[in-house]
Amino acid sequence: MNANLKQGCGILLIASVALLSILALLPDADVDHDAGYTASELSIRETVDENVTSTSYVNSDGGITDAIDMGYATVCRMRDDNDRVVEERYLDASGNPVARYGDYYGLSYEYEEASTVITYLDAKGNPMKRSAGYTTIVRTRAGCRASDDFYYDLNGRQVQCSGGYYGLHREYNSDGQNISVTFLDKDGHAVCTSLGYAGVTYQRDGNGTVVGEQYFDTEWNPVKNSLGQYGELYQRNEQGYIGQITYLDADGNPTPTNAGFTILRRTYHRDGTADTDMYFDANGNPKALSKGQYGIKRSGKVNLLLDRNGNNMLCVDNILNVFPCMVVVLGCVVCLLMIVLPKSLNVVLTIVYVAFILYETLMFRESGDARTNFVLFSYAGKFLKEQSVRVGVINNIWLFIPLGTGLYRWFQKKWVLLIPFVVSVAIETTQYITGLGIAEFDDVFGNTMGGWIGVLAAYTMMTWRKGKISYHLLHHPTR
Repeated sequence: MNANLKQGCGILLIASVALLSILALLPDADVDHDAGYTASELSIRETVDENVTSTSYVNSDGGITDAIDMGYATVCRMRDDNDRVVEERYLDASGNPVARYGDYYGLSYEYEEASTVITYLDAKGNPMKRSAGYTTIVRTRAGCRASDDFYYDLNGRQVQCSGGYYGLHREYNSDGQNISVTFLDKDGHAVCTSLGYAGVTYQRDGNGTVVGEQYFDTEWNPVKNSLGQYGELYQRNEQGYIGQITYLDADGNPTPTNAGFTILRRTYHRDGTADTDMYFDANGNPKALSKGQYGIKRSGKVNLLLDRNGNNMLCVDNILNVFPCMVVVLGCVVCLLMIVLPKSLNVVLTIVYVAFILYETLMFRESGDARTNFVLFSYAGKFLKEQSVRVGVINNIWLFIPLGTGLYRWFQKKWVLLIPFVVSVAIETTQYITGLGIAEFDDVFGNTMGGWIGVLAAYTMMTWRKGKISYHLLHHPTR
């Protein structure tokens, strides 16, 4: 391969990766969470056609209208001869199938003597796998109350849902209110979930509304949740949403979480999705967290850091969240500097960049129980659907591209291909041991791929430069 071809390959490689990354980082269509009507602002119209009952939300003009906090305009329920609902489907104002909570389009019910089989349906009415990992719930009943749930896949096999458990068991008080839930393994034994607890008890007010909960291990001893709290107290707003959470220790007293705040106050959009979180200490004073933020605002699929007045902070994190393509731009700039700077400065820049990687992956992370995801390409089903997933994947790759470029410029040996893999494994192992973030195979794969792309780009560019210098010396020798 001649020098010009190698140069072209190097430029084409970086340009292709940059272009594909920018295309992948394009945002999803914006959703206005405050536009439209809520269910309380609409009337209800019910129509019956043989065994199908359609319940619709209608506006003041009598037109069928989407209720933004419910996620649909009409729910159609089909009943059997015993007047039991055997299927329900959700429709938008135009009568088209709509996904409730962005997840499933309907439910079907099969009734047995002491249990009910609940299956989630897609837009065509076929069984579908939920984002939580299961298709069907088999729910046993104790009298008229739901007792145990177990989860199954499309093939009817028991499956572990995303929370790390196969089922759950409910307990009730004398008023018929659910007061506790125990999470179960496939054999029906108590098991700790991915959040660190096996059971949760609920505290209710005089109206039966849940105003608090506490967490327990498999022996029903108090245990910490993922933020380090043993329980939580809730205050609700006028719409019934949780507007304030106070985190508790094992004795039920307010306690700081692993992140440093004791009280979280949350606001909501009109459709019920969370808008902002603000952090406070036990006395209600604003509390700054690790990056100086006093809160976050959910903007699309990203979180923006807020100052103590609730305004967006001017910081690198917010810039990258608002303009995710800047990751690619900055990555290209750093790679270029790695190539053109004198070797001594390249060494310094590479060391600084390694420190930056450690800062981004290990610093200012919430510590807690070790959390893992050992499923490779776990994002595959969501990559094309959710920008936040694409941003995470692309960031993992571009975080290590400059590292590969700098390492090859420094050592100029093929064995540097091992370093991105070793560094990534070391970071994920540290996260596993300390609970700083989530240890994932996907991160190792993305980081390693990024490092190799950087090495390959540096190799082709440096080979071209050496060939150009050799050509110049051959045809223009010094005299």
